[in-house]
Amino acid sequence: MKHARLSIVIASLGVATVLSGCNGSSSTGGLVGGVAGGGQDFETAFNAVSQKAPTSDMPTSLKASYEGQMKVGVNSGSAQIFGTDIDANSAEIIGDLAVDVDWTDGQTTNPFTGTASNIVATEAGTSNSVKLDGTLTVDQGLPASLSRTTIPAQVVAGVNVPEQNTGAMLFHMSGRLSNGENEGDATLQFGGNFMGPGAESMLGPVSGGINDVNNPSPQIFDAGVGGTFYANKK
Repeated sequence: MKHARLSIVIASLGVATVLSGCNGSSSTGGLVGGVAGGGQDFETAFNAVSQKAPTSDMPTSLKASYEGQMKVGVNSGSAQIFGTDIDANSAEIIGDLAVDVDWTDGQTTNPFTGTASNIVATEAGTSNSVKLDGTLTVDQGLPASLSRTTIPAQVVAGVNVPEQNTGAMLFHMSGRLSNGENEGDATLQFGGNFMGPGAESMLGPVSGGINDVNNPSPQIFDAGVGGTFYANKK
């Protein structure tokens, strides 16, 4: 069954994202342009967050709401959901993120809720775009975690470096998107680090894909996607 294969792939993607998040790395997936799903230039806002230092004072509890955007490009396969006006292999997708966090250090249950909405797909280098109807929500059935890591105070080259407490996160969103009669089930994984003082922002890679609802295939994803996201505390 396709759902079984999806579970295996998502679990594997989770390991990769956690590792990349801990290393502080991210990938834009070769995306270009600034097509805004929500009226804000993605690159400008993303760069502003990426220029912040990783959080060094991660609290032991966090209850906050974050808003931002995701931007992903299709890196494999194709999907009918983009219709005939957009080359699926050149599609870039931007959506608005609203993520709530309710977490205490040591918590094992999913601390995330939230949505991705106002999702727009654009053919790279053109003005061809389509609004994908539907909303993705944080999937409580898929892995999620928020971790706090303490780096003890130390002396480096004769300089006293104070204790640091960093934060990393992982969660998934899923849902059905549509473009006219074309429908696709999307599953996306978000992972990365908290940035700025007091975990004021989140930043990291996005991976996953879209499966055509009415076009079953042996592929895990009819369109595999990858990119980045950012979110700032409200």
